[in-house]
Amino acid sequence: MKWIVKKADLEDYRQKFDGKLAGYAEEAKMIALPLPKYYILILDEEKLHLIQLDLNFNEKALQTIFLHDITQLQLSGVLNKKVSIKTHNTTVKLLIKPMAIGIQEEQKLFLERLSQMAR
Repeated sequence: MKWIVKKADLEDYRQKFDGKLAGYAEEAKMIALPLPKYYILILDEEKLHLIQLDLNFNEKALQTIFLHDITQLQLSGVLNKKVSIKTHNTTVKLLIKPMAIGIQEEQKLFLERLSQMAR
């Protein structure tokens, strides 16, 4: 069963990981099967935390990307934004939905910050 991310959930994770901004993203996939991975993203001045969640909204995995390790950051898409983050070791592709019900403001702030970083 697919769950819905609420503003309070983002705020809880933002405080837990001591970040400035929080957002929600899914793994960018061409085909929706199997289900994409779901993430809460926490961004501060030094790092980006990708907290992978399961369908019960439990923490499944944590990946930290330091901002100084990012070699390339690309944003594309008109309605839903595809974000590609490349480091020396890995590439992460995410889909951020700015019109997600109940968290539009948080998503827009997060995307604005990412677009500033991509310049």
